[in-house]
Amino acid sequence: MGTALEHHNNKKLKASAAIGGLFATGTANRTKQINNAGKQVSFLFAGLCLCMSIFSGTSFANDDPAVIQMQDASGGALATFTQEKLRQEFPMHDLVTETPWTNGVKIHFRGPSVKEMVTKYKIADKPNLEVAAFDNYIIKITMEEVVEFAPIIALEQACTDTDKQSGVCTKDQDFRPLSLDDGGPFYIVWPLGKLPKPYIPARNSIWVWFVTSIRPAD
Repeated sequence: MGTALEHHNNKKLKASAAIGGLFATGTANRTKQINNAGKQVSFLFAGLCLCMSIFSGTSFANDDPAVIQMQDASGGALATFTQEKLRQEFPMHDLVTETPWTNGVKIHFRGPSVKEMVTKYKIADKPNLEVAAFDNYIIKITMEEVVEFAPIIALEQACTDTDKQSGVCTKDQDFRPLSLDDGGPFYIVWPLGKLPKPYIPARNSIWVWFVTSIRPAD
């Protein structure tokens, strides 16, 4: 387990370097948060490893954490999106929900619909989707789950009073891009209250942060 977590942290640091200035605006305390994030994310990742299935193997073609790809079944890129391009191409949906790790605290996320994205690129005809993350985490989610529970690819979350006091958000800012700490830049978020009770923790794996690729799978 220690080796896996070290690998995860190394990939996370590389992601931070690769993304560069993506979160520069309104992030006065971001350096401190990034330094502290490794411990937090490693803890969450350890919990995931204990309670869910991870599909190991060769990661998808996209190795850039600042973009997300829609891919065909063989891993060929159908479309590549930055956060800004996703905002331009798809409607943004609001989702206010707890997560399995926020201890009852709800977060207001915003981003495009997973269903709308996979439907547009005609990759919704298979029973499953394979989702890959920058840290080589790969998981299958079913199209049945996507249709029934309507997850989003969260790009941003509402600014809190704490965010504004710390300088992460400006006084008049309503939303901020998801940082690595938050699971961004692309984080598949589900409406926790609508998920069946057996999903927690058995299907916590479908909450995927650092997403880089989505493709159809049998």
